[in-house]
Amino acid sequence: MGRPRSLQSRSPARALSYGRVVDAAARDGELRVFVVAGEVSGDSLASRLMASLRALSPIPVRFSGVGGELMSREGLLTLFPIEEIAIMGLWERLPHIYSVKKKIEDTVNAAMVFQPHAVVTIDSKGFSFRLFRQLKCRCNQKIQRPLYVHYVAPSFWAWKGSESRLSKLHDFVDHVLCILPFEEEICKLIALPATYVGHPLLDDAIGLNMRPRLPSDKSKHQRSSEAFRLEHGLHLVGSAGPSSNEVTYLWKSWATQGCHLMSTPLA
Repeated sequence: MGRPRSLQSRSPARALSYGRVVDAAARDGELRVFVVAGEVSGDSLASRLMASLRALSPIPVRFSGVGGELMSREGLLTLFPIEEIAIMGLWERLPHIYSVKKKIEDTVNAAMVFQPHAVVTIDSKGFSFRLFRQLKCRCNQKIQRPLYVHYVAPSFWAWKGSESRLSKLHDFVDHVLCILPFEEEICKLIALPATYVGHPLLDDAIGLNMRPRLPSDKSKHQRSSEAFRLEHGLHLVGSAGPSSNEVTYLWKSWATQGCHLMSTPLA
């Protein structure tokens, strides 16, 4: 007799290990990576990741998924523009609920057809985690499923009950790529595989050949903010978020606070 249906439905597909991803890709003659970015900042991170994978992989890499202009330059034919899912705020999302659900379904279907060795989502946890959950459900009848990787850990260190909420990632994420060093340590405390890969700002600083200059006299800080900025050529820069929706929504408040900071002397 076969196993009861109830037990068969509970048998999860096993994720490909890192070594098996390489072996499967070598056997197929290409590494297939399904990559999804739901915001402009994610588009930038994903494009760098795509370029690095292509440079480091000993076999050809083929990409599919959802991305923006920078990912398109790396050869991605996006399923739809990322602006269609980069929606901020609960009230702003309400009119788009059914549209976003349809986008998730379309993305899942495209991933199943593509048969990736790995699925990589970048930030945008609302869309990304729903995608992983649906993919996991669809792959349950398979012996093995792709490796699920999430790039940019959620800001769990700012959540209430962060460890219990973070532990739920075990259900659908195999590995987390962190941009802050302490995030890797926290993930490993709950046995969630994670790797600190560095912050994108560091890459930008290296690209611009920037070097930090430490003041020899600590008393230099004891002056007005205007004098400090004039001497060091510094400018106050604020970012309301990675998407144009967030900038539009938050810019007025940011501008008000920025004016207040500019007029406040340094301690």
